[in-house]
Amino acid sequence: MSLFAHFEAHAGERRRSVRRTLRLGVGAAGESVTIRDLSLCGMLLETLTPMLVGARFEVELPQAGAVGAVVTWTSGPFYGCEFDFPIPTSVLSAALLQSPFETAPDSSKAAVDPASELRQLNAEMDRIAAQLDRTIERLRRS
Repeated sequence: MSLFAHFEAHAGERRRSVRRTLRLGVGAAGESVTIRDLSLCGMLLETLTPMLVGARFEVELPQAGAVGAVVTWTSGPFYGCEFDFPIPTSVLSAALLQSPFETAPDSSKAAVDPASELRQLNAEMDRIAAQLDRTIERLRRS
């Protein structure tokens, strides 16, 4: 699944850091982003826009409006992000419906890029490790 989006910076506001809103859609002005994975609790972004762990932004989701998110890990152009609060299943479904139709690759023609596959697995492992660390920390506090 790939869902195309773009960042829009909010210029002219008197804040210490730049505020960004991630908007779904193709061909829009702004900083290009591909949402590689979207779930109830967060998303995996691919973008050349540099972001730091802890960077906060909003994502405009259908049926939900602005949803707060924070970058929890980075790996090259990939950014694992967690929503401030889990989104409802209906919002997830509405967002996924905006994903462009992708045909299944023809296995006889598909060439597997091992380096790309390894990067994706590494990003997924980083996301799981970060989620596990947060869960362990919450258990320690309780």
